[in-house]
Amino acid sequence: MLCIQRTLASGMATGLATGFGAATVHLTYSILAVLGLGSLAQPWVEANAVGFGIVSALTLLWFAIRTHRNSIVLQETGQADAVRLTHAYLSAVALGLTNPLTVILFLAALHAFSTQSAAAPLVAGVFVGSAAWWMVLSTMVASARSRLTPRMLSLSSRFASLVLLGLGTMMLVRIAQHALG
Repeated sequence: MLCIQRTLASGMATGLATGFGAATVHLTYSILAVLGLGSLAQPWVEANAVGFGIVSALTLLWFAIRTHRNSIVLQETGQADAVRLTHAYLSAVALGLTNPLTVILFLAALHAFSTQSAAAPLVAGVFVGSAAWWMVLSTMVASARSRLTPRMLSLSSRFASLVLLGLGTMMLVRIAQHALG
């Protein structure tokens, strides 16, 4: 969502910087998993899964409210400002590293990282796949950017906020069901 919003608001370079920040996080977690640090943390994460789930759900709900309140305003893309691109990259890295959902998803995939013989190609594949996804997404959004009207942007923000609200609510409901059941 962040990559899409930044691409719409500021252009493809900002979207790519955001996407490469996320790909850097995926690379970092992959390296940690291959080094075996993920398996050390897995029991602790599983013991605190409810807490991680609540934090993830609340993060999604916060993004839903933020997305609903903030409308996307198209900026001139012109020349990419190095400070803006650095901010987009670093904020995506910080958000990704602290996102409990990302941590949980990588812990769920630990078994794929357990074969040390294929560690380097696996880690490289995670980064390349993630970077390719963000490049495709940014390119598609940037190409559609010029054709979007303010009304369409408003509707897309409303839709995105509803999706985030639905996901956050579903997570909270599942946590409650698990706790009561």
